[in-house]
Amino acid sequence: MPELPEVECIVRDLRLCVTGKKIMGLEFFFERMLGGVTPQEFAGRICGRVIQQVKRRGKYILFFLSGNNVLEVHLRMTGRFFFYPATVKPGKYTGVIFYLSGNAQLHFQDIRKFATFRLWEEKELCKSVPFRSGPDPLEDDFDLESFLGIMEKKPNGKIKAFLLDQNNFVGMGNIYTDEALFRAEIHPARKTGSLSAQEKKRLFEAVCSILQEGIAFRGTSFSDYRDLRGFQGEFQNRLKVYRRGGEACLRCGGTIERKVIAGRGTYFCPYCQYDNEN
Repeated sequence: MPELPEVECIVRDLRLCVTGKKIMGLEFFFERMLGGVTPQEFAGRICGRVIQQVKRRGKYILFFLSGNNVLEVHLRMTGRFFFYPATVKPGKYTGVIFYLSGNAQLHFQDIRKFATFRLWEEKELCKSVPFRSGPDPLEDDFDLESFLGIMEKKPNGKIKAFLLDQNNFVGMGNIYTDEALFRAEIHPARKTGSLSAQEKKRLFEAVCSILQEGIAFRGTSFSDYRDLRGFQGEFQNRLKVYRRGGEACLRCGGTIERKVIAGRGTYFCPYCQYDNEN
């Protein structure tokens, strides 16, 4: 599933390509993504609207339309947007085509068909999932103090689970969680409350830096993720532990391990990330 850096890259690309364009028409191929709304009703609410802004919160993409409407999109496992400045035929996995002013098209493809499209009035957006979750780590007001405040409320869970819980803060997934814990030299099975003040500060800095670095290198592509023009990201070439089980640690030379922690396959160095609780 695309995590915060991948979604942020897509949103930045969308801003450049579709901001200011009018939605002239829609063509649906996968109706399930609409959550019970008919294609006719969906099209009737957004056709003729102008895309004024494209934003992100956590792993959600938000298209702010004229008339105070918002289209909320979650890519799930395999959702992809592709922008075309001219007419292109739909592909095998194309779920919807947005026909835009200037003869441009925005295609959405989804191999697994798990993606979701939801329409909101802007004043009701606070009821949507991304706004009922925790803060976004790239927001200006997400600082060390707020991070520590969230941690203090969850002292007994494993730190891996804490980082993945979107109720604490949004956007982190398995890849960037493992990489942040490695960067902070913290074992993923440790309890949140066992971390020292120095370790908590180190982890906060690692979370922020790993997300920014993921964005700078256009995200992580193992199989499905592509940007708006179909290109892979490059951050997979910089991973230190994720999917490197059995390989040598690039920091200490020890062997990277893989264990299931918090219900997820987890990669870590048992030497750099020593578990002092066991």
